[in-house]
Parts: sequence; structure tokens; C-alpha cells
Amino acid sequence: MIIGVPKELKTAETRVGLNPTWVNKLTGFGHQVLIQNSAGDASGFSDESYVLAGAKIVNTIEEVYEKAEFVVKVKELQPYEYDLLQENQMIMAWFHLAEDVDHEMLQALLDKKVTSISMELIVLPDGTRPTIKPMSEIAGTLAMLEAVKYAQYGYGGKGVLLRKLAGLPSSNVLILGGGNAGLNAAQVAVGLGLNVTIIEASLNRMDYLNNQLPQVDVLYWDEELMFEELIQSDVLINTIYPLPGVTEPLVTREMVSKMKPNSMIIDITGAGLIETSRYTTLEEPIYYELDVLHYCVPNMPALCPQTSTNIMLMTTGQYIMNISNNGLKDVIENDVIVRNCISTLNGEIVHHEVGINHNMPYTDIKMELLSSK
Repeated sequence: MIIGVPKELKTAETRVGLNPTWVNKLTGFGHQVLIQNSAGDASGFSDESYVLAGAKIVNTIEEVYEKAEFVVKVKELQPYEYDLLQENQMIMAWFHLAEDVDHEMLQALLDKKVTSISMELIVLPDGTRPTIKPMSEIAGTLAMLEAVKYAQYGYGGKGVLLRKLAGLPSSNVLILGGGNAGLNAAQVAVGLGLNVTIIEASLNRMDYLNNQLPQVDVLYWDEELMFEELIQSDVLINTIYPLPGVTEPLVTREMVSKMKPNSMIIDITGAGLIETSRYTTLEEPIYYELDVLHYCVPNMPALCPQTSTNIMLMTTGQYIMNISNNGLKDVIENDVIVRNCISTLNGEIVHHEVGINHNMPYTDIKMELLSSK
């Protein structure tokens, strides 16, 4: 099979779809791997390292899409890529079609009859999402580290050191959500000696958090209680994603107006739960609103692309190899995990969450939808 890895076009996205280790594994099975020139540079993977692993370097993204049967990338397609798609091509990426409403990208996939394999929809039998978990852990860790950075003078903050020091009161950190991201943010904050509170809605998860972080106050979700903690916090970290169909903010503008002057909001989901949050980028990550510093970057793992790429491939690599070795039809027949993470196939939406999110018709995967792959 011909596998192509383009350089990511999304602003400030530094990760790459394959590292040299997985290129070596794929070429060892006789597959041809095309890597766009400098695609891995930001992740620390030089063109030379890819060549030594057996890849062929091509100069343009157009050549990758023109020749590859199976395109492996990280982030969703950018508009320039729509016209590069080849009919019946396979593409693996984080498409987020079940969460974000991007009709143009979805229509491009349908028009070209692309098989879109959505990494974020890979779900194991126990319900865990193995591509989301490590990225959440990285994002949660970085959320607290970025708070430390942007509290400093010269980075937009007012010159506060978020660290326990003898003789001075410790800063208060409030974390909304105790999932993988919230847990990792709390671990970093505890290591800095800060006063940490997590608000969580799952009793089972609360028990787990109490066992893992006995130094942290883990509180059951209550709006009034959350507000009381909010106005005392120096840093608010939101790790909760909006629920489908829920349009009301969890933290209103009025609540934000009551926060301490020069406090911080780190919102790893970018927008939706906090009324004053709006998406920012790694190039322009912060803004002030209501005298509160906001940092709302949704793709923080791109700050450490080598780590993020390597840990991503611990999950995706096996599926890339399986599809390359056995072909899509065989994998769909025999691997329910892959079958259930396909969003579009041969011009039809085949994942119910994608259809519902876009208010478009969808169907179950039928073997007759498959081409000769």
C-alpha cells in the first residue's frame, strides 16, 4: 500500500502522522511511505531520519495526496486540502466531525467518497478512548505549566509566581472536571505547592481522585459552591467539554466579573463552557476580558510535538499497520474498533454521531459500500 504523510496545514500544528519508527515498521512489510518534505521537522524527525527508515521524501502536499492510497495525518483537513482529495482515498486524522459542525469538510469527504477514519472515535470495549486519553493528560499538564508561564511579567501576566514560597500565601487553583486532563493539571499544581480544588460530577471519579490526590479538595458539582470557589481562585482551569445540545455556559460573564483582578482562566476546550472564552492559538494565546487573563488554546499538545506524536502512535500505529497489511474491507469485517471509528465511506455518513451532529442522514456500514480495497 502507498501511505502518505502530509505536513500539517493547521496554524501552529507541529505534530506529524508517522514517526521514523513506524515508517520503518511499515516499509518492513513492503509498504511505500511518502513523507512531505520537512513534515516532521517540528517534532524532531528530520527528512534524513525518514529516509533511513525507508520512506521517500516528496516536495509537495499535492504529490502526497495524488499518490497515496492511505493518508495519515493529525488534524482535520484544511480548506486547501479539499481539492487535493482523491476518490476512494482513505484518510486517518482527528476529524472531530461528531463534535464540530464543519459542513464544508464533511461535504468534501462525501463528494470524493473518502473513507475517513476518525482517531477521536476509536473506542475500546471498556469505553476508553485511547487516542484522547494521552492528549488529555498532556493538555492538562500543559494547562498548569502555561498558567505558570503567562502569570509572569513579560508574558502578559502581572508578575506572579505560581509556586508556594515561605512567608507568602499560596495561590488557589480551581479545576472544573476531574478526568484525565483535570487530574494531570492537579498533579502539577500540587507539585508546585498550590491550594487545589477539583469540582467533579461523578461520585465514582471523586473516590478515585481522593485516593490519587489526598492533598486536593474534591467537591461534588454544585453551581453555588462552584461560584464560591471561583471568586477565591487565582487560576481557573476548565477541562470540561460542552455536552451535545447544551448551549448555556457553565461559567457566565457575570461570574467571571466577580473573579479576582488579574486572575487567570485556562480553558483547554477553547470555548463553550465559559461565556468569556473564545478560541485562541499558540501564536496568539491570551487576551484580557473583565480584567481576567484568558488562555483558550484547544491544541496544546502541539507544544510538545515529539512526545505527542510518539504517544499518539502507540495507539494509532497498530490500526495503520492493520489496514495497510490487510486492506480496509478485511479490517472492517474483523475489527469492530476500526469499523466503529469510520465517519464516511463511499459517499455516505456511516457514524451515527456524525450524522446527528450535522443533522444529515446516516447509515450503518454495509460491505457493499466498500470499493475494491
